[in-house]
Amino acid sequence: MNKIISRAILIVEIILALIFSAILIDTCLVYSNRGERPSGNLIVTIISLFFALYFPLLAHIMIRIKHRSNTPEGEILPFLFLSITFECISFLPIYYIETGTLLLDPVLINILIRFSFLSNAIIFIYVALLLMGVNNNNYLSYFVISLIMVLILSVMAPNSSAIQAAGSNFGSDYDVYFNYAIALITTATVITFIGATTKDKMRHSIQKCISYILLTVGNYGIFALSNTIAIAIFTVIFAVGCVMLMITSKESF
Repeated sequence: MNKIISRAILIVEIILALIFSAILIDTCLVYSNRGERPSGNLIVTIISLFFALYFPLLAHIMIRIKHRSNTPEGEILPFLFLSITFECISFLPIYYIETGTLLLDPVLINILIRFSFLSNAIIFIYVALLLMGVNNNNYLSYFVISLIMVLILSVMAPNSSAIQAAGSNFGSDYDVYFNYAIALITTATVITFIGATTKDKMRHSIQKCISYILLTVGNYGIFALSNTIAIAIFTVIFAVGCVMLMITSKESF
């Protein structure tokens, strides 16, 4: 990947991490000023999002500094880390409910949430396909086209009005289909990673695929589930996946 583009992605990721961190911290401060204690589910959600913000950022920085090479998935890895960070925009509806502060138009937030989740799922499966050995000279073009299609779909899908969206946690009746699509893509991604381990049986390749599987499953659990215990478990899985990726990805950029 072009170094300028790679650095730009890292800078954007850092900026987004700081913005979302400020939002998470402000949520905690609002409860502190009220003299109230947030629910256990909210506490676990905030902690899990801090993990989602800073473990991928740490992995991105560590891999970039320590491991410099050109492997197929290395071209997409910066986008993967950025997409995980961007998924934290899904906290904005919760932030509005807890603090009463509306940062963006609810319909726009819903579109951005759709795009963040779908694009993240697409990026994961592209990484899986590259590790599987599906390497086409035009895969970057296909990758960009896929993201553009996801953006168009996110925008064109029916939305509630701004007031209705705010009243229904910024969602719409059609978002259930997006959730099904993300679940199916995530399942296909995990299966593809498993297939990659059977194709390349070198220890390093197997460890790398396992780290991606943990990252994929953990990421899905953090953002798709609402049960407090489940979120905590998947947060740990996500963190382990990030650490394993830092250790095993000696050849990434």
